[in-house]
Amino acid sequence: MAPDDRRRAIIEAVTPLLVAQGAAVTTRQMAEAAGVAEGTIYRVFPDKCALINEVVKASVDPEPFHQALGVVDPESPIEDQIRTAAAALQIRVERMMALTGVLRSLHTGDHDHHDHHAHHEPPEFVVAAHRSVMDAITHLFERHRDQLRVEPARAAVMLRGLVFAAAFPILPEPQRPTMDEAIDLMLNGLITGNPIATDSP
Repeated sequence: MAPDDRRRAIIEAVTPLLVAQGAAVTTRQMAEAAGVAEGTIYRVFPDKCALINEVVKASVDPEPFHQALGVVDPESPIEDQIRTAAAALQIRVERMMALTGVLRSLHTGDHDHHDHHAHHEPPEFVVAAHRSVMDAITHLFERHRDQLRVEPARAAVMLRGLVFAAAFPILPEPQRPTMDEAIDLMLNGLITGNPIATDSP
């Protein structure tokens, strides 16, 4: 296997392991997940922290999100398209939150690390990836502009906010909206002619 392919395969194999188990995962477990010898991990990456950094960077890649949206029939109802976009965005958000938490846990007590992130803007590749995802969601809404109460770009921001609220792990479970609740609010709040759902009879 070519070095770049091996590197990519290790990152892809280790990602779900880190999401599920966090920073406590060992390089031996990483190697087993990737189907390689533990020594191979160290030949490809300087150390465990370097590998985790690369996994976090890879989680920012917008391509999986674009692929998920790429299978959506543009002629399908807006409700179906929004649900597909929300599901893909939820996967992306939850994965990035989990992996960012892993990275933070590795640097607990590392003041230089915290100072660096406290005083610097996100790297350009992160900004570009975020913009790419938002552009794709905006384009989805643009196809249904005549059904919206707000501009497509604002609808995209609202969808992102609702998904973040549903996925945010710090909120207690009873306070966290389900994705179905978030999408129901999105649909009833945006589509012309639909009243906002209430619990009242």
